[in-house]
Amino acid sequence: MKRWFGRIGICVLVFGVVAALISCGAVEGFTYNNAKEQFITWLLAQEVEEHAIGQYLGPVLAGDVVGSFNPIPLPGQEPENSGPLPERGWLFYVDEWPGSYYNHPGKIYVVSETGRVLFEKNTQGWPVVNGDKPESTNRPFREMISDNRMTIYNPSNIRAGLQLAEIPDLIPRFIRTGAVVVNGLIPTESLNTESSGIHVQMGKAMRDLLGTLNLVRSVTYPNNKPADVKAAIQYLVNSYSVNYIILYFNAHGGDKRMNIGGVSFSAVALRTWLEEFSNVEFILIFDTCHAGSWADFFGGLIDRPANLHMVIASTGADQGAYPDWDEAEGETDYNADADTWVEFTSDFLLMMAHYTSETFWPSVEALTNPAFNNNILKLFYLSFQAVKNEDLLLTARLNRQTPQIWYPE
Repeated sequence: MKRWFGRIGICVLVFGVVAALISCGAVEGFTYNNAKEQFITWLLAQEVEEHAIGQYLGPVLAGDVVGSFNPIPLPGQEPENSGPLPERGWLFYVDEWPGSYYNHPGKIYVVSETGRVLFEKNTQGWPVVNGDKPESTNRPFREMISDNRMTIYNPSNIRAGLQLAEIPDLIPRFIRTGAVVVNGLIPTESLNTESSGIHVQMGKAMRDLLGTLNLVRSVTYPNNKPADVKAAIQYLVNSYSVNYIILYFNAHGGDKRMNIGGVSFSAVALRTWLEEFSNVEFILIFDTCHAGSWADFFGGLIDRPANLHMVIASTGADQGAYPDWDEAEGETDYNADADTWVEFTSDFLLMMAHYTSETFWPSVEALTNPAFNNNILKLFYLSFQAVKNEDLLLTARLNRQTPQIWYPE
């Protein structure tokens, strides 16, 4: 009997030591729920806009380094991190433009198991731990926003679609026109799933529109650096004598700059390309954060390249570009069952399908104001105006996103 009680005593002692080790340094009773409440109380004091969301990204360990990564840093912006954390804790993030492409504003907040704030930072990039994205963020935006274990603060009730829609077929309308469709993201970047999905849809739409596979070049990871984009343009010119190119970019962006394949690419560099390919006519389409800064840049040039005929930007110079939103702030997307992946591009493609149909193509050909000299400019203009004027973008109706268009008058 004594031996049996002795064994119990040893087990109790071992269990006590283990429990003590596990709880070492923690305030008794301070749990994740306490940390979550502390984070939300802090968030409410930050005066963020109503559409901001708060997310729990996971636990962090003593010695971990928390920081952020911005694919397109702002001028003078220096990377900051926590340094090695002195305690274990929990990592939280405020996404101030929920789901938007980067760069865009957010806040990082780390609470320790003792209730201390270990790290607090305003950021324009996505959070990283030891240089890597937290595992909880390696999935589509629609999954993150719908996971109430992760998105713990969502007062605007933002919801994203299930990404089941497929772009309808377009009727071929143009010859000797080429397209270069660029997905600038790499797999480790936020929104890679959405960008990959819209890249496939845009590529299909362009192949339909131009009636050929050969004249549409897909530029995507791992061969999606600026040099790869330029090589795709050169290929169309050399191999098929293309004299008109639609150049589409989906990427993380900043002020007159975007990140393509992990490399920064500027509006100045693109202007140089247009001048080098002076015998090719160009239409530029940007679906990036701060896309309007590209329209502003080219529209504001005094010595603008004469071969540039239109710039379409998914959003304003100081705004974000968003993945598909189906519900937010009590409003529902008008065509939630039809658009998918990325708000602007998806709706733009749907309107292209509408206007290239047998029923509505005559309205393209009949357009006289503005006085464009070819039908591809007319098609893009009407498609853009339909997206904007019919309020197809839920994010635009909520004043998050204002598409822009420029053309020489």
